[in-house]
Amino acid sequence: MTLSLEQALARVGDLLRTKQMGDAKAMCLKILESVPNQPDALYLLGVALYMSGDMNAAIECINRSLEVAPDNPNAINDRGNMYRTIGKLDAAEADYRRALLLRPDDMNALANLGTIARARGDWDDAIATFRAVIARQPDHAGAWVNLANTLGGTDRRAEALEACQQAARFVPESVEMLLSAGMLLGIEGRAAEAAEMYRRCLAMAPGHARARHLLAACTGQEVPSRASDDYVRTEFDQFAINFDARLAKLEYRGPELVTTVAREIATTLPPGPTVLDAGCGTGLCGPLLRPFAGRLVGVDLSSRMLALAGERKCYDELTVGELTAFMNEHAREYGLIVSADTFVYFGDLTGVIAAASSALGPGGALIFTVEQAEAAAAPLGFELQGNGRYRHVREYIARVVLQARMDEPVIVPVETRKEAQAWVPGWLVRASVPQASGPENTG
Repeated sequence: MTLSLEQALARVGDLLRTKQMGDAKAMCLKILESVPNQPDALYLLGVALYMSGDMNAAIECINRSLEVAPDNPNAINDRGNMYRTIGKLDAAEADYRRALLLRPDDMNALANLGTIARARGDWDDAIATFRAVIARQPDHAGAWVNLANTLGGTDRRAEALEACQQAARFVPESVEMLLSAGMLLGIEGRAAEAAEMYRRCLAMAPGHARARHLLAACTGQEVPSRASDDYVRTEFDQFAINFDARLAKLEYRGPELVTTVAREIATTLPPGPTVLDAGCGTGLCGPLLRPFAGRLVGVDLSSRMLALAGERKCYDELTVGELTAFMNEHAREYGLIVSADTFVYFGDLTGVIAAASSALGPGGALIFTVEQAEAAAAPLGFELQGNGRYRHVREYIARVVLQARMDEPVIVPVETRKEAQAWVPGWLVRASVPQASGPENTG
């Protein structure tokens, strides 16, 4: 049976809604074979590529579509979403504003402008924008969820929970809304209610990594020895665009702490050491490491974070990967390894510190930050908090470093960031590889 163009495009829309990306792309390409540069097929192909994670190809398709049909507000708005994902906020904002000019009642475009304000750290403007959307379209679930997340980020948690409850009226089975509610309840110390939100998430999406990790965090049951790769990847892909603004609000100073120590150690090494930024995120450490690094490498699980790190133009190499495996594959390659606020996603530090030791050359050093735990509360040497991060006991850190055949570490108390407007106690750790390896200890 031969489909008309309209029927074929409608079929692509159905495939996209059911997340059958391969079939959607194949049908778009078939349409374009028959009707080259058909703007709707190009637009839908761009959406399919975007949903598959191929951002550059997606934007190229949308651009081609808009060359043929320049006033398609859906294509313009979706291109804005793509620009926002890769951190091009000015381009995203321009697209959202153009979409609104073409269709003034487009509340999705207006809500998207709110996400740009939030990404830039303009919390008040973001909140006002989401409230403006809700005033005109009270059942706009996305605006309610975004409002809840933004209010939660400004410690207005009671208002944030109310916004979650409003969102639940319109999308009672939304995994995103349930996660937001669970995290807010967890921060409020309402662990049992938070756990119920996560259980509801898992009932809808049994493999949901974030819900599973956070459920363990607030119940203390089936606690993993480290956050899973899926959890970390999903967590940071989701927050990549807002990451720097969120950390600025928390007065985060992890990069300054680790790079100050790294700069001091670099003076004792041959000039121009190779430096690894392990868990580099958006590259906040990069500009501080670049002046004394001969070669600067970054590794992170989140491709969206790395895309933003690349925009800083200070890394020689950026790799998407799990940092323990990455370090195990690069024996004796680095003079310095820094990791700001990344080891908080490891409970058991044995593997990651051993990997760092193997990746360092003689005299090289690992510098990292973690959060403080009291020995009485963490008999294993670490504990998982309700926010999904681990805390560590000082004596445990020292023991693991020595087990990795490194020198006695220097561990000093620091405060790397605020939570609920209070400084979070942490440790700044410096662990060095001996200048020359001694004989194997067989005893």
